[in-house]
Amino acid sequence: MKENLIYKAEYKIHTYEIDFRGRARPHSLLNYLQDAAAAQALALGFSVETLFRFGLTWVLSRYHIQIERYPRLGEKITVLTWPSGRSEFFALRDYEILDASGQKILAATSSWMVINLERKQPVPINSLYQERIIFPRRALEDNFEPLPLLPAAEREIEFPVEINHLDMNRHVNNVVYIEWALEAVPPEILWREQPVEIEINYRAEAVYGHQVISRLYRVPKEEHEFWHQIIHHQNGRELARLRTRWLALND
Repeated sequence: MKENLIYKAEYKIHTYEIDFRGRARPHSLLNYLQDAAAAQALALGFSVETLFRFGLTWVLSRYHIQIERYPRLGEKITVLTWPSGRSEFFALRDYEILDASGQKILAATSSWMVINLERKQPVPINSLYQERIIFPRRALEDNFEPLPLLPAAEREIEFPVEINHLDMNRHVNNVVYIEWALEAVPPEILWREQPVEIEINYRAEAVYGHQVISRLYRVPKEEHEFWHQIIHHQNGRELARLRTRWLALND
């Protein structure tokens, strides 16, 4: 049955995964999603390690996350993930996080490409896996329209690319770009609110030794919405574009 394609993994929120509120950090939740996705890819036979043998790798193109509630220290959560669709060059993967009562607290969808490591070009998805391992249900409906470009920057923060930012491709891990973007949000927002929606378009890679700039624009008349851009400091190349929405969450 197609429902068998929904992979389930259980996690407990640890002390090193929480913020000053005692809730899981955004990047902690995203790491859970990444971990579950990697485990299912391994089980299905198209993990990063497997693709490396053929000179290929996965590259994340788009991410859209909606967060209803941030779990607290000690809570147990369940991550669900499944391959939800594909086109010629893009594979979709969706996610949900449930709390111990079965309540959905996060929904996300993502779009991936397979890249030839030598040529740095995308490879058709149907050469990797067949339609039979797709469960066509979306946790979050999104056709991934282009994200807005910043008309100006209210704040800019510079970051170095550190060795611990790198993934198995030796590029900056996808979660790090989101951390850089969130860090540019004004302190008065960071202290009282949390991101409840994150959209990101990955556009180019960063590697060890680069310097990046996280740029932020506050959307007029939308107090809780920000547009973000991560750029390469030396050449100005756009690395990622984001949109976030923030609210004060109480539970």
